[in-house]
Amino acid sequence: MSFLENENQMVIDACYSEIGEMLVEDWVQSNLDEGQMYADFRFAEMCDDNYLKGRFNQFYELKAGDQYYIEWNEEL
Repeated sequence: MSFLENENQMVIDACYSEIGEMLVEDWVQSNLDEGQMYADFRFAEMCDDNYLKGRFNQFYELKAGDQYYIEWNEEL
């Protein structure tokens, strides 16, 4: 049993949002420590959006076989 079981769900949800924002900020900063391209790669890699994966590859002029190339469907 968790102490949260008896707490207001709106308060819990607000805390989850705050924690999520802090975790994302830490994740982004950690990736930026490795450089902008790496941070962009990690973002595009984690994103489910095919368009952004393609735009990442195009922006950095990546081709299949390049280190940071992300597989994407060019026909979508």
